[in-house]
Amino acid sequence: MPAKAQWLLRVPEILEELRTLDVPVVDRAVCERLFRLRRRRAIDLIHFFGGYQAGRTFLIDRPKLVAQLEQIRDSPDFKMEWRRKERLAERLDAIRRLQAGARVAIPVEPEVLSQRLPDLPAGIGLSPGELHIQFRSSEELLSKLFALAQAIANDYEAFEKRTTGE
Repeated sequence: MPAKAQWLLRVPEILEELRTLDVPVVDRAVCERLFRLRRRRAIDLIHFFGGYQAGRTFLIDRPKLVAQLEQIRDSPDFKMEWRRKERLAERLDAIRRLQAGARVAIPVEPEVLSQRLPDLPAGIGLSPGELHIQFRSSEELLSKLFALAQAIANDYEAFEKRTTGE
């Protein structure tokens, strides 16, 4: 049998196209187009699904093919593969989002690593219930947020007092 991985996840799409056809049999050329396979693989697939050869033409009964593809679509293997594909797509999307952020260069001065709350950069205002940050670019905003985070990490008690008003 041909490798399912090439066409397995496209079974619902293939079924939809097969249902629009009003012919009793499907030949090799149609199988090639539907399954996006080359000649030899399409012939193998026709044989796998119980097709036959009439002269030099390879054929398969369309209703029989539809029924077998519906069984595949409803099988646990198909559902498992579909879920695997969804999880993979989600992971790839997450990686793409992370890569976009990782490409941003944030200018950080060495003194920021020892930043304390009283010495926050200009444009950062922190008071009970409010945080104000003035910036001109996304990089500047990220730089100021990093400085604030460093100041909080270096002096959490002062941060807590400043945000609660003690």
